[in-house]
Amino acid sequence: MNLFLKRLLLFLSPFVLLLFSLEIAIRKIPNTFQLKDNYLQKNSAEIETLILGSSHMFYGVNPLYLDSKAFNYSNVSQSPDMDLAILKTYEDSLQNLKNVIIRLSYDTLFEQLKDSPEDWRLKNYKLYTDVNFEYKLKHNSEVISTGTRQALKTIKDYYFKDIPVLNCDDFGWANDLNRKQKPNLDDVGVRIAKKHTAKKWDLLKANIENFDKILNWCNKRGVKAFVITPPSYKSYSDNLEEKQLAKMLEIGRYLDSKHKSCTFINLLESEDFKSEDFFDPDHLNVVGSKKFSLIINDLIEN
Repeated sequence: MNLFLKRLLLFLSPFVLLLFSLEIAIRKIPNTFQLKDNYLQKNSAEIETLILGSSHMFYGVNPLYLDSKAFNYSNVSQSPDMDLAILKTYEDSLQNLKNVIIRLSYDTLFEQLKDSPEDWRLKNYKLYTDVNFEYKLKHNSEVISTGTRQALKTIKDYYFKDIPVLNCDDFGWANDLNRKQKPNLDDVGVRIAKKHTAKKWDLLKANIENFDKILNWCNKRGVKAFVITPPSYKSYSDNLEEKQLAKMLEIGRYLDSKHKSCTFINLLESEDFKSEDFFDPDHLNVVGSKKFSLIINDLIEN
């Protein structure tokens, strides 16, 4: 048996070495989560406005156009439970915080990152930030979380094709749209709307509770909270399921009425945004982001 184990270990050792090398190589690549955590570690006491939420805010709100000292800590697929975890992790150092911007999109109340097919993204918080959350064992590893094929692709893209993993500027706003292929706005709206329509509402109660906890956190600290439904293109908004959309709007109004710190703003079908403002049916481009950010700045300042 000992001889068998030795031979097995000898056989497996090259694979283990490869996986270990991949892990180390990927962790050395500069990424968005490292930047955001490092920024908060050094500058959290100066932040006046903190932007939270998913890709709608990551691409949508550019701190450059806010008069207050702002930072964007939103990320792709970041759900309300993660927003709450971020606030609680850094709460002692956010000494000058005056405003929190949170998204309430069509899909926000019906999903959580930890229960989605994209739960692998939690490894970014576990490995590169101090955010305290309910992680799984696999989130301690790049390779185990994403799989060997994706790990090899990341290595190839960064080290051999010079494609960066870091996709935000110094203030956390996503700046990589020039590297993405723009879809036809009319062609993909129905598909994305269907993708964002919940098959079940089992996470609704938990997500409402997360919003309540975030807003209670803001109330306690005298922080204003702006819960915002971001704009979308008509091919998306015209194809949203009526009951889910109505529930989202109902909860937005409920949060506004319940919490003195909260202002709910619905810009889903705002006529201020035209086709030239969108990258895809539910994400703004650079032009649209500036327009959206200036609207938010007016809300904050007035």
